Amino acid sequence: MILPWKNQQITFERFMDFCLYDLEQGYYTTKQEIFGPEGDYYTSPYTHQVFAYCLADAFVHYFQLLSRPGPFHLVELGAGEGFLGRDILTRLQDAHPRIFEGVNYCPVELGEDPPEGIHGIVFSNEFFDALPVHRVRARESEIREIYLHIDGGISELEGEVTDPRILEYMKTGFREWKEGHEYEVNLKMIEMVEDLDRRIDSAFVLTVDYGYDWEEYQAIDRPQGTLLCYHRHQVVTDPYANPGRQDITAHVNFEVMTRTSEKLGWKSEPLTTQRVFLHKWGLEKHLENEEARGILNPERLEERLGLKTLLIPGGISDTMKMLVQQVRV
Repeated sequence: MILPWKNQQITFERFMDFCLYDLEQGYYTTKQEIFGPEGDYYTSPYTHQVFAYCLADAFVHYFQLLSRPGPFHLVELGAGEGFLGRDILTRLQDAHPRIFEGVNYCPVELGEDPPEGIHGIVFSNEFFDALPVHRVRARESEIREIYLHIDGGISELEGEVTDPRILEYMKTGFREWKEGHEYEVNLKMIEMVEDLDRRIDSAFVLTVDYGYDWEEYQAIDRPQGTLLCYHRHQVVTDPYANPGRQDITAHVNFEVMTRTSEKLGWKSEPLTTQRVFLHKWGLEKHLENEEARGILNPERLEERLGLKTLLIPGGISDTMKMLVQQVRV
C-alpha cells in the first residue's frame, strides 16, 4: 500500500479509514477473499446457515410486535457479500411467506445512507468493530491522542485531542483510566446511532459484534486496548505491519452504545452472548432439523465443520455479543 501522507502528522482514525476503505487500496474495497478458509477470519454467517435461521425466527417475532402492519424494512448495516441477508430472506420465504412478502430488504454499506422512515429491523454483524477509531493514552489523569508521523516509516507521538467528543466518550465508556493505558474511541459509532435515530420511525435494532460493557472491560488488564488485526487466520498486534492487506478491528464499547442510544429514548435489553441468543430463538430445533437432513453424512463434511466453528465452546458464539434495542416500538 502506498500511503498518501509524507512528512505529515495524522490521527490513527484517518490511517485506519484509509487502510480499510480507500477505494483503490483499501482492505474491504479491494481484497478478493476476506472471510472463510481462503480469507483472514470467519464470521458467523460464513460458518453455517443456522445462524441466519435463528435470526430470521427472531425477526418474525419482532415484526409481530411492531405497532402497525407491514411493509417492513429489513436494513442490514455492512452487508458485504450478502450471505447473511440472503439466508435470512430464504428462511423467511420458506417458513414465514406472509412476512416475507411484506419485507423490503435494504443492504447499507459504510458511506451509504440508510432509508428514511424505517419501520422494521436494523441489524448488523461485525459492522461497528470495523469502524475507524481514534486511539488515546491516559497521562496523569489527562487524555492524549495518539498521532502518526509518516516519513518513510510510521512512528507514533502524542498530542492534544482533535475532537472534544473524545473526552465525552472516555467519561461515558470508562469509569476510570489507568496511567499509560491505551483506549479506542469510536466516534463514528456514535454518529451512526444518531443518524439511525433520525431515520427510524419504529424499529428493533440488533447489533452482533465483539465488544464489552464496563464490568467486562475492567475485569481484564488491557494496557494496549482492544485493537487487533487479522491476516491469514493469524492475530497480528501491529496495525502497521500489512497496511491494506490485513483487517483492523477494535472491540465495540457497548457501554457507550447503550448510554448514547438511551439518551435518544431507545430501550436496551441486557447485553448477552450470541450463544444465549441462538438458544432463545430455536437453535435446538434447527440442530434437530440438520440431523434429520443428514448433517453427519460424509458428503456434508464442510457444513459439519462450519457448524462446529459456530458452536464450539469458547468460540465465536461465546465471544460475540448480542444487543437488542427498541426504538419507538
